[in-house]
Amino acid sequence: MGEKPPLRGVLLDLTFLAIPLAATVLAGFVFLSGKDAGFSTGPTTSTNDALTAVLVSGIIISGALYGLKRHPKQFAGLLVLGYSLMGVISGLILLHVLFETSGLFPALFLLVVPAGYLAVRWCFLAYLGSLSPRKTKGLLLTSSTCLGALIGASFPVFFTITLLAGLALMDFIIVETDVLRKLMGVANYSDVTTLTTLPLESSFVGIGDFLAYSMLVALSLQIIGFYGAVETIVLILVGALVTFLIARLRSQAAGLLIPVSLGLIPVILSI
Repeated sequence: MGEKPPLRGVLLDLTFLAIPLAATVLAGFVFLSGKDAGFSTGPTTSTNDALTAVLVSGIIISGALYGLKRHPKQFAGLLVLGYSLMGVISGLILLHVLFETSGLFPALFLLVVPAGYLAVRWCFLAYLGSLSPRKTKGLLLTSSTCLGALIGASFPVFFTITLLAGLALMDFIIVETDVLRKLMGVANYSDVTTLTTLPLESSFVGIGDFLAYSMLVALSLQIIGFYGAVETIVLILVGALVTFLIARLRSQAAGLLIPVSLGLIPVILSI
């Protein structure tokens, strides 16, 4: 997270964060109902979930650092394109599960095809810089919600917990060491952050932060249920508020460490 002066509208920012998290609860219910009905939406649980998450985190971070060092702006653009496309696919899976579990006539799912085509078209328009900022923002938020709900509600519990903890720790290290700015240079760093963050009223929040928050809420829903998910949302918002205040003093702060750490408390206590 980074500060965008003047400093006002923190409550609006928290409200803005709360909306996709509330939507994550609804999406998570759909994915969980699909699991209960035997509809597969994620990988099966194994004894190596934590190790797999560590390896996945390492590969993601190493690949991102390499790509950002060699071709920062191009890599960031492709990263956002892939992110939005995965979000669209997750949204289509969400609708498919909804149709399956609600007992609607399967052929009705074909009505979703035009919306899917439009969403994919928006992904490429956003990549080319031809999509309006408002639509780009909506696309990325929707992608974060759908993809985060799919991972958090459908993937193995220990995999998701380890992945979230690893990403939060690495986010803190990257922000505190300012490694990205040093790696890419000031100009490239500015271009990359423009592509990968969303401007709120008083702050900039990375799209990866939105994804992690949605994963955490859906994970809590999977383990604890509705009230646990609500509790997690409250803790994430408290953590986000603290992070916003830190960003006021330091111009930037790691957007995952405090919200994810607080949000994981009820999850870990319930295991």
